[in-house]
Amino acid sequence: FAKVGDPAIVVDHATRTATLDLSIVPGGQKRFGRIVALPGNRVFDAEHVQEIARFSPGQPYDAGELDDLRRALVQTSLVSSVEVRPIPGSTADSVDIGVKLDRAPPRTVAGELGYGTGEGARAEVSWTHRNLFPPEGALTLRSVIGTQEQLGAIVYRRNNFHARDRVLTAQVSAVHINRDAYEAKTFTLAGSIERQTNIFFQKTWTWSLGAELIASDERDVIVSTGDPRRRTFFIGALPTTLNYDGSDDLLNPTRGFRLGGRLSPEASFQGSVFGYARTQIDASVYRTVSDGIVLAGRTRLGTIVGAPRDQVAPSRRFYAGGGASIRGYGYQSIGPRDPNNDPIGGRSLTEFSIEARIKAFGNFGVVPFLDAGNIYTSPLPKFTGLQYGTGIGVRYYSNFGPIRFDVGTPINPQPGDSRIAVYVSLGQAF
Repeated sequence: FAKVGDPAIVVDHATRTATLDLSIVPGGQKRFGRIVALPGNRVFDAEHVQEIARFSPGQPYDAGELDDLRRALVQTSLVSSVEVRPIPGSTADSVDIGVKLDRAPPRTVAGELGYGTGEGARAEVSWTHRNLFPPEGALTLRSVIGTQEQLGAIVYRRNNFHARDRVLTAQVSAVHINRDAYEAKTFTLAGSIERQTNIFFQKTWTWSLGAELIASDERDVIVSTGDPRRRTFFIGALPTTLNYDGSDDLLNPTRGFRLGGRLSPEASFQGSVFGYARTQIDASVYRTVSDGIVLAGRTRLGTIVGAPRDQVAPSRRFYAGGGASIRGYGYQSIGPRDPNNDPIGGRSLTEFSIEARIKAFGNFGVVPFLDAGNIYTSPLPKFTGLQYGTGIGVRYYSNFGPIRFDVGTPINPQPGDSRIAVYVSLGQAF
């Protein structure tokens, strides 16, 4: 390390000047050494801290990397105080990094209430121990009670799995869903590994690799007659995603664009074994056109190839309509319908949205929007017969992101569609 001598100050009253004499002997270029747990460290060992750090032993020493490591350790929500400081290394040109962490409360109880047109009322409660399986191995127990959905799930989540922001997840869940389109009682075993983004460290590239085993007892109708039927599906899937984020903010983007793709090869057993692939592409763009006004647009295209619609489980088909889809319509209400006027889903999907995000006064804004889209029985998406929805929303821009309240109406409704739909959520619509 550099050696700093004692300062000497000489004041010349005649000229009203002062001179500071401070001798500094540079210590030469240093390189990162090991991460060392300091006495009293109580949370992560040195090996896991090294997995979180963006520097490796042997790289040139940079004090800015220590600030980055401090922020990342705080972001785990498992530490109440962080001490990260350089200490002499094992060689003259190396710097070890001493780390001392104090524990924060590891348990969280969370609740959520919500309502959506077509989705009904919904209440969720969860309990999480964020470090039950050190390091950063969290166990979450989730329960959902709603008018159209009931769920119980056990989730294991390992954050910073051998690298910063890499997440390993395993889940077992049982869910009962009762929509207009179908009713399903589903048991799922799922696992994934992914690189995630977050509001502290927004990533340009994110990805995920997963596997799912699903047993689902589902009720829908025979399209030609409208008679009810119930079938049991056994499904294996390998969902994969890749996303690019070139926007300037995760929750409230004002410029840039995003592009994402999802591919899920699936094998289904229902009478016989057959395979198909579900593919979806999402794109959105954001542009500030004047002070306080942002234009935003998005598109979504989806396709299922390899099997006819009737063979694909109702819960695995494409649907459209709702607050994250085409506003003005009920959840999953757009597209082909059976003789009972209930949606039946399809093999392809087309959606478009455009909106103007206008800052009004203080922390409030207004957002007029126009959405369009449809569901098709063909394997490739089309651009015909679009259903249009329009409306206006209110945004409250809080410290943790915008709170969204949208009211929409269908422009060319199908028989049975409601004239008004309401949506409330955190974050922009896209």
